[in-house]
Amino acid sequence: MDLEQFKVDISKCISHLQEDLSQIRTGRATPELVEDILVNAYDTSSPLKNLSSINAIDAKSINIQPWDKGILENISKAISAANLGFSPITEGDRVIVKIPDLTEERRKEYVKVMKERVEDGRVAVRQVRQKYMKEIDEMQKDGFSEDEADRFRDEIEKEVKEANNNIESIREEKEKDLLTI
Repeated sequence: MDLEQFKVDISKCISHLQEDLSQIRTGRATPELVEDILVNAYDTSSPLKNLSSINAIDAKSINIQPWDKGILENISKAISAANLGFSPITEGDRVIVKIPDLTEERRKEYVKVMKERVEDGRVAVRQVRQKYMKEIDEMQKDGFSEDEADRFRDEIEKEVKEANNNIESIREEKEKDLLTI
């Protein structure tokens, strides 16, 4: 039983949740909104972040500067096809993406999506917990002392509680961001 590996697995669940939530719009322009859009270039699909530099110009605009100017049109098409509500504008050797204001209805939709992803994160933490609890049970059948098993269980429960508190604070912060106009 490796408690350090358990902690790594739990932190992976939280990191994945944070990555998932970073892709939900909050009304501010951030590179995360477009960096994972798949662009057809060089006979393959690649994430936008692998083909260009992406940065926020201001709160409502994202600047995309591809390393190869020949794929500007492909980038514009991919952003339009992603159905995110963005309208890309090709301007010289770059693509500018204007981020429209969020309506109240759209904000509430994003909150629902965010809550679903948060619940998925909680489920992932529970699955990791369950896996390690089974491992402890197996070790106990193979002669592991009950006191040691209880100590491991207590440590796991403590880590799970901390992870759930962390997930809840992430949810509260993201919800506040989504509902702030």
